[in-house]
Amino acid sequence: MRHRHRSRWRLSGAAVTLAVLSTVLTVGQVQVSAADSDAPAAVATDDVRVKVTTRGNVFDPGQDAVFGVLSARDTEVPWTVRDYRGRTVQQGTAAIDATTREGRIDAGRLPLGYYTVTLRGTDAAGTTVERTAGFAVMRPGPDPRDTAESMFGVNHHYRSTPGAEWDDSTAIAARAGINAARVDVTYWNTIEKPKGTYQFPETTEHVTDNLVERGQDGLYLLGFGNSDYGGVPSTDAANEGFRRYSAAVAAHYADRIPAFEVWNEYYGGFSSGVCSQSAKCYARTLAAAYDGVKSVAPGATVVGASSFKVPLDWFEELFQLGGLEHMDALSIHPYRAPGAPEGVGLDIAGLKELMRKYNDGREIPIWITEQGWTSATREGIGVSEQVQAESTSRALLEAKAAGVAKYYWYDLVNDGDKPANGEHNFGLLRRGNPAATAMNPKPAYLAYATVARELTTAEFDRRLPTGDEAVHAYRFRDEDGPTTTVLWSSDRREDKPVRVRSDGPVEVVDMLGAERVLEPVDGWVYLTLTGEPVFLHAAVGSVRESPLVSISAPEVSAAGEDVPVTVTVDNRGQSAGAARTAVFEIEGHRATVSAQPGHRAGAVLRVPAGDVPGTRGLSADVTIDGRSAGVAATDTQVGREPVVVDVSPDMSVVGRVRTDRLKVTVSNRSAEESAEVRGIDWSFGSVTGTIEGGGTVPPLGSRSFYAEVGGQSPFAVRPVSVTASLADGATLTDSDSFGFSPIMRATPQLDDEGQLTGLTNVPKIDMSQVGTYSGITADEADADLWATWDEQNLYVSAVVREKDYRPAKKLNWLPAGESIGIGVQPGKPGEGLGAWGAEWYMLYAGESLEGSGIYAESLPRDYPVGAVEGAEVDVARDDVAGTTTYRVAVPWERIAPLSPDDASFSLTLTVNKKHPVERDNYRQLGIDGWQTWGDGLNNWKLVRYQQVELQR
Repeated sequence: MRHRHRSRWRLSGAAVTLAVLSTVLTVGQVQVSAADSDAPAAVATDDVRVKVTTRGNVFDPGQDAVFGVLSARDTEVPWTVRDYRGRTVQQGTAAIDATTREGRIDAGRLPLGYYTVTLRGTDAAGTTVERTAGFAVMRPGPDPRDTAESMFGVNHHYRSTPGAEWDDSTAIAARAGINAARVDVTYWNTIEKPKGTYQFPETTEHVTDNLVERGQDGLYLLGFGNSDYGGVPSTDAANEGFRRYSAAVAAHYADRIPAFEVWNEYYGGFSSGVCSQSAKCYARTLAAAYDGVKSVAPGATVVGASSFKVPLDWFEELFQLGGLEHMDALSIHPYRAPGAPEGVGLDIAGLKELMRKYNDGREIPIWITEQGWTSATREGIGVSEQVQAESTSRALLEAKAAGVAKYYWYDLVNDGDKPANGEHNFGLLRRGNPAATAMNPKPAYLAYATVARELTTAEFDRRLPTGDEAVHAYRFRDEDGPTTTVLWSSDRREDKPVRVRSDGPVEVVDMLGAERVLEPVDGWVYLTLTGEPVFLHAAVGSVRESPLVSISAPEVSAAGEDVPVTVTVDNRGQSAGAARTAVFEIEGHRATVSAQPGHRAGAVLRVPAGDVPGTRGLSADVTIDGRSAGVAATDTQVGREPVVVDVSPDMSVVGRVRTDRLKVTVSNRSAEESAEVRGIDWSFGSVTGTIEGGGTVPPLGSRSFYAEVGGQSPFAVRPVSVTASLADGATLTDSDSFGFSPIMRATPQLDDEGQLTGLTNVPKIDMSQVGTYSGITADEADADLWATWDEQNLYVSAVVREKDYRPAKKLNWLPAGESIGIGVQPGKPGEGLGAWGAEWYMLYAGESLEGSGIYAESLPRDYPVGAVEGAEVDVARDDVAGTTTYRVAVPWERIAPLSPDDASFSLTLTVNKKHPVERDNYRQLGIDGWQTWGDGLNNWKLVRYQQVELQR
């Protein structure tokens, strides 16, 4: 569980298309006066804010969406309601009462789904500003008082919603079907003070009584140090003190709180001193807590482990020490951000195998007590709110399918108001802030509620074959027989049109709860799968790829313009038979398209892009043969500026001659007007220049211009900036930091003398010139590295000058030992973060007492964490010279989608040094320090990787 003093970032990731299934709304205009309200009292405000008048801004179906408006300076405030896809569905003006400074908005009765209400008014400085709050129209989820066996829980901090806000927050959670809360209100140092005296603060009693009233099961944390016992327990006396404290907490709450978790991320940053992350120390503390709880509350559930991620080597040692005997359930925190949620099943399968090995073939329940994606705006840290919603839904589905007994999302309410702060933006709800007076939902709240409502009483049946590993089709069966099949795609870079077999009508519920019914044509209904799961209530026979009906749009569009959406009927799969005709309707715009057998036909609809930057979802109702038989979807990225510029490195090597150029790409998002470039000024480090002249960039087109930059050292990172001048007087700018980093084709070898061969004419990465240090100095390690490739492998070779060389004990411990770190990512550095989700590999190559190899710490999708099969690592140590030489070969097939066919990708390289103090037999996360080029591996910052290019 996160706390204010915590400094480590958990990245996130992965992103997405907007809502697929929704109902077309009519734009109207409503004007109301404060005189229509219930005579509100005067409100002091220096700004303009949304006044939340319905708890949580969550409305029932058929209920009017009503809000208050507070404004200190305006006589009237324009307002706009937009749906999840960014489309304006209602707008009007609220009159502000001169005495009370309040107004009122009535947006009417809206279809099920997620919305935002935006005010445009005047702030304390007299500046025109916009203030936005979210709201939802949804069906209530299962009542927690009726769902004792529900999987669905959430983390929650009293400090984020104190007093009456706490009561509101748990009511909002209960409405979403959340029946359990993991709460940090029983820390050792707050309960036992002074030593031997146990007190239970009024706030803790308030939290407990409220959870009981709601019917929500509390999971209370037993943990963290107590200064009277030396901090983290490391002695028998301290563990005895922890046992007594655990017993006191369990006895006090025995009839109200059913479960207690022992510590939080003992492995992962919340243990320190001689016991830092030690499985042996934790086993003793766990046993003490278990004995204490069971002595007074034998029916309570004791939850153990609570690890950051799923370190199987640490778990194996814990199990060898008898840890399974002292827990009723095992908890993990399988954070995967900023990547996609898929893959947790592999972690859980590994855990279950270890359980059976050390527990006479038996398993115990697995609880995920933390997992989340932050929606922080800081690049490289957060994902968009749309991606957060998708990740919420898919993470719950993956956990349900993997047999997780309890799942606690991190967390219920944002912990702060700073948009760029990662820790402030994990919540399903925004708390009251300068934009709104009270809590209001993010899309993730509605995504969570939909899964809980659909699957609380259902059990996972099986995954249906689809013919595409990125297309997920999970079947769940309810207790009384009905089936729900959930479909989505984990490949956010392309839409996945499919057909679904059904003998009868199919009720479809989208990720945010909107409902519709599709009628099969010849036994099939048609859907476009994106990152947003859809829930099908029907006996689904099969799911197959089908391009019969689809829609597409430009990748980017200009705000305020129309988006040209191409609607297509692809009948090429039929060599004979009848023509296929489909009617597409997108937000009131309609087109009829017919295609003869063996042919493809299309039409273009023009749909308003809207004026809000970000992902604009587009969804078409599709009628085939007179039946509502499908939904096709796509999206476009709406940009505020119609023309943008981007600078990137462009390099080539012929023989010994290397040519380095800046590639300046001007992209025109407008579908209506051309852009005329007059000239481009550029700088690279201290070198400057101008690209004279220019040219025309057509609508929805792009054009690249080049500037040669001579005399640059390879791999040297420099600040870069460009300014493009347009004929209409506008200027476009972009800035970055990169170098020219060619990856030459060469197959290195390490000979019997410990010398590298095969690297003639390959430029080296001289870390003393182009690298940086963290935690260590050049006296401790300094390296030269070479990155090369052939058709089979990506190679990294290195000569490290280091006086001390301490191999890791185990291959799995390479990230914390002497190793070469290799971070690789498709595309540009950080590409996909906050949009469709990034994929990346964090690889650590080196020698251990078990042998040499590569350990993969973090991977995309369903690739297992662990040793990289087929990798080659040769290490030669020369103690006299004080050098360690490495030859590392990473098979391309193990780092897909990277391949020799895609010459440009992102890379970072690191030389890691093990901490000089030998600790107990366990792996430590914190290494002593490192020397790095790119500086993105150990920091988990993909945006710091460097773009490289394979040379032919």
